[in-house]
Amino acid sequence: MTSEHSYRVGVAAAAVDAARTRSSVADLAQRQVLAGAIALMRAEGLSDRKIATELGISKSSIRAMSAEPTVDPADRSDVARLAHQVWVDVADLAGERFVVEGDDIPSFERMAAHGIEPAFPASLGHADTTSREYVQMTTGERILVFSQSRWSGFPDQSVESGWDHRGSYLVHRCPGLEPGVCAESHTVIRPADLGLDDGVEIYGSGWIDRKPTAHQVWKLLTAAIEECFEVFDPSYPELELRRRPGTTLRYPIRAGRRDAATEVGRTPQS
Repeated sequence: MTSEHSYRVGVAAAAVDAARTRSSVADLAQRQVLAGAIALMRAEGLSDRKIATELGISKSSIRAMSAEPTVDPADRSDVARLAHQVWVDVADLAGERFVVEGDDIPSFERMAAHGIEPAFPASLGHADTTSREYVQMTTGERILVFSQSRWSGFPDQSVESGWDHRGSYLVHRCPGLEPGVCAESHTVIRPADLGLDDGVEIYGSGWIDRKPTAHQVWKLLTAAIEECFEVFDPSYPELELRRRPGTTLRYPIRAGRRDAATEVGRTPQS
């Protein structure tokens, strides 16, 4: 039997189908955000018990919820877009906070962009260490993390390798990027300004006392900056979900753990 109101009936049925799809997408996005949150908290050093408390879920459910949901290819982009938007909204990236501009260029290129003089001539090599830059989207103010040395330190012709394996990282505050000339307006952010002990910026195996690697120092400084300035990039959850299990934690400091903080060079805060 044919309905007398076939058009309106068809619209009503389509509306229900659309609502079901949107509800499904929202549910999958929620599960995606939950999996990302668990991965990120684990990277911060939290135990599953602590994560369960923070998220208001049972500890026994953590393992299942840490797995990303299976998403139909037709809905994948919608789920990813909604989950990403949740992180953007919560992190208040449209507000007054710093965001990560990228880790895609080494220290020597970052220095050149700001007009920072290299510590040794290019004929001997480049400061190829990892760098990072944060930008305040409203004011244009920037924070730079870079090293004037290589991962193997500075040139030293007295040793067989040609490098002294002694380096350090620097953190600068820039009022605004003026390509190639703004270095004169930079100010230095000391480790103590970030709640860290003096000397934690030093790396390399060439010192008398054992020092961490360049990458370990970079991770420590960037984690401290992101904690101090409340920096959160929406790519973090996805990065932690993709991180190979068993690799070094991105953030070496456990929240609220004064003893752990002291071990990695952070000055306990009162």
